[in-house]
Amino acid sequence: MSSSGVLDALRNEERSLKSQLVAIQRAIEAIEGTAAPTARRGSKKAVKAVSRRKRTMTEEQRQAVAERMRQYWAARRAEKAERN
Repeated sequence: MSSSGVLDALRNEERSLKSQLVAIQRAIEAIEGTAAPTARRGSKKAVKAVSRRKRTMTEEQRQAVAERMRQYWAARRAEKAERN
């Protein structure tokens, strides 16, 4: 076989393989339900959200808040009593 004959045979084989590739891609598209082949990209790793520290009150802080609220509501009751 001459070199031109070998090149012709290789080109024919290339065309055949390309047509087979197109047929395979169409079959895959039909199965996946996509219109066109898309390039696959690696999925991003999930980034864990930074959790915020929960603030906790000490017993003294809770008692201080409770006392302030008692004073607040006592003042409100006194104000309401003055109006009546």
